[in-house]
Amino acid sequence: MKLSTFFHKLRDILIDGLVTILPISITVYLLWLGYNLIDRFFGRGTVLGSQLSRSLQRLFGIEWIPGLSVIYTVVVVLLLGFISRVYLGKLVQRYVNLALNKLPVVKRIYPPAQEISEAILGRGSFSSFKEVVLIEYPRPESFTLGFVTNHVGDKVTVYIFTAPDPFTGRVIFLPEEDVTYLDMKVEEGMKMVISMGISSPDSADKSQALKELAKTD
Repeated sequence: MKLSTFFHKLRDILIDGLVTILPISITVYLLWLGYNLIDRFFGRGTVLGSQLSRSLQRLFGIEWIPGLSVIYTVVVVLLLGFISRVYLGKLVQRYVNLALNKLPVVKRIYPPAQEISEAILGRGSFSSFKEVVLIEYPRPESFTLGFVTNHVGDKVTVYIFTAPDPFTGRVIFLPEEDVTYLDMKVEEGMKMVISMGISSPDSADKSQALKELAKTD
């Protein structure tokens, strides 16, 4: 066996190993981040965690159960989900939404956050994002997928998501001539962002959208 062939096969085996381990590693890492976030609010050293610890000590004679913060969070989320389904819960939720939508600063943050959350979880649509566009960013001859949110004077307001996290990004104001509109549904554009470009549009306008992408070359 030639040395070059040996290294070629070794490279293929290494790539196969990475393909196997990377999805698992990313999943474990994201779960670890989620656990740390939950533990920051409900962990043993927090106010709520201390109250839970005292309750456990008083009722069962134990100080703490590993993973209790996660169990507590799941129970709280289930309880909130149940409350939001009954009439009184829906009424409270509506008034809370109205209040948050009228607060200065908060009204600019809460509605998009709510809409993104509902859409990602399959309970809504991206109605605040009007169209999918292509812009030359962050440098010349480098193009980024964006979403039109508004028009301010002669400028187009474009929001760019940070892949693969749809909850972070940046807002850019561009002249109309610097924006290329794509024949692509907003949901499909979001799918491309979250999948880091792996997923392509699957609508009837798929070929046209990809042609628009190719025109920029």
